[in-house]
Amino acid sequence: MREENQLALKPTGRTGIVNFLRHEVKLSYRGFYLSSLVFLVLPVIIFCLGYLKLGAGVPLAVIFAGIVFLSVMDCRRNSRGQQLADDSDCIRLQVSCIAGLAVTAIVLSYVTGIGEYIYTLQDHSYRRAILRDLVNYDWPVIYNYNTQTNPEVVKIFGMISGERAFSYYFIYWLPAALVGKTAGFAAADFFLLIWNSAGIFLTMTGLMKLAGRQTRIVPFVYIFFAGLDAIPNMINCIAPFDSWVWLQGWVPYLSYVANFTELANVFNQAVPCFLIMTLLLMSENTRSMGLTGGILFAYSPWAVIGLIPIVAVMLFKGDRSGADFKRSVRNILSSVNIFSAVTILFLFGSFYLANSGSLGYRGFTWTFYDNRLMFIPAYIVFIAIEVLPFVLMLYSREKNNPVFLASVLVLLIIPIYRVTEMNDFSMRCSMPGLFVISVCLMKMLAEEVVRDDRTRTRRNWFAAAAVTLAMILMMFPAFVDLYLIIGSQATGGQSNREDIGSFGNINKAQYAEVIQDQFFVENYKETFFFRYLAK
Repeated sequence: MREENQLALKPTGRTGIVNFLRHEVKLSYRGFYLSSLVFLVLPVIIFCLGYLKLGAGVPLAVIFAGIVFLSVMDCRRNSRGQQLADDSDCIRLQVSCIAGLAVTAIVLSYVTGIGEYIYTLQDHSYRRAILRDLVNYDWPVIYNYNTQTNPEVVKIFGMISGERAFSYYFIYWLPAALVGKTAGFAAADFFLLIWNSAGIFLTMTGLMKLAGRQTRIVPFVYIFFAGLDAIPNMINCIAPFDSWVWLQGWVPYLSYVANFTELANVFNQAVPCFLIMTLLLMSENTRSMGLTGGILFAYSPWAVIGLIPIVAVMLFKGDRSGADFKRSVRNILSSVNIFSAVTILFLFGSFYLANSGSLGYRGFTWTFYDNRLMFIPAYIVFIAIEVLPFVLMLYSREKNNPVFLASVLVLLIIPIYRVTEMNDFSMRCSMPGLFVISVCLMKMLAEEVVRDDRTRTRRNWFAAAAVTLAMILMMFPAFVDLYLIIGSQATGGQSNREDIGSFGNINKAQYAEVIQDQFFVENYKETFFFRYLAK
């Protein structure tokens, strides 16, 4: 009998596993910050060493490495330069949560087509060609017109000889391309899947800290945040719009894009942008924002335009006069901020300017309407669907938050200008502002989940119902994309990921004009970057 009691007191294997999964792990902020900066800056260093002449590339790589070192050493000090209390900035997560975030990141990367293991959305034909050419061509990538074998493409280009350089914000692919050069294209695909998953995992880990608790709300909002595009889509089913373009392009020349759609189409911009915004929102001081914010220029020059006003508010938040203002100015003028801004702008500014003619359509949005006055109702309806619902939900909580207010203001201004046929200006400049809104929403939902029901008034219940309905409608774009991806995969649908193949030998002529306009640099040897910096 005594032996049976002793056996009963021994923990079973299942109990041990449960206890292990519930074990809390403390992730230091410095370790998180270092991991995030390595993820963001390593592709830039690869670009410097692989794309530039040694005389330019090595010093620039050393500068970036030095900036990272200084930033990491300073990251645990507040705006006054005081060391933060021990463990005050740790990220505390259970093992089960860490494992869940890792699995979520990998699954999300997989279903959004990273590595091309599943049916992919349209933009992947360009993304796959970029990775393939970075693997197969020497750096810098230079194309010759005589490699085009499709006669329709040759006719569009109008020439059969001559060289042009590849210019695009492609550094996100460089680590995978480097792996592909040594281990083959399949290895590059797999590494890109892991790399992308690491970026998503880091972002969601930081968002747990911002949310103030371990909660499933974080991956939910990260994946599904979007405007209420379900409403115009339902109306269109009943009374079709003449100007309808696509799911999230129901207003002519205007569109704010859902997180899932960004991750599925322009992951090279979205994943680093979301991580950078998370770092900025977590920052305790402004002495390194030139690096954490400025590095976005290497990944998405459009997103940087939307980021600048938000960072400007962050730099001066809470510092308005006297000694605080002087301290704020000194922090802004830190060596890390100055060297980061100057180096990034010099390097990537000169690279992008080599292809300055790629912008296409440009101008105030109303100038593209047949009746310019129609822009006014279009703008009002667009803002009412994409921005206003979240402002109404969050305003009472965030009305004293200058970062939230700056984000809303930026989102109100962006639609008045258009660049490129699909208006990349609107779709990409809005990413930082929309992400700030999503983080504020995340915090609100995380608090609502743990609120005691007895504290709710009838008005609270109506507000909760409205928020719940908005969350359901918000998921619509992601579910449509998932339906297309998974449904097409299940039924054997033909993906267009190989429609291009390589920019050096384009398979389908329908892509040739866009590629020539947006990715090729004619007379590249006459540009500053390719004359003085590139190999």
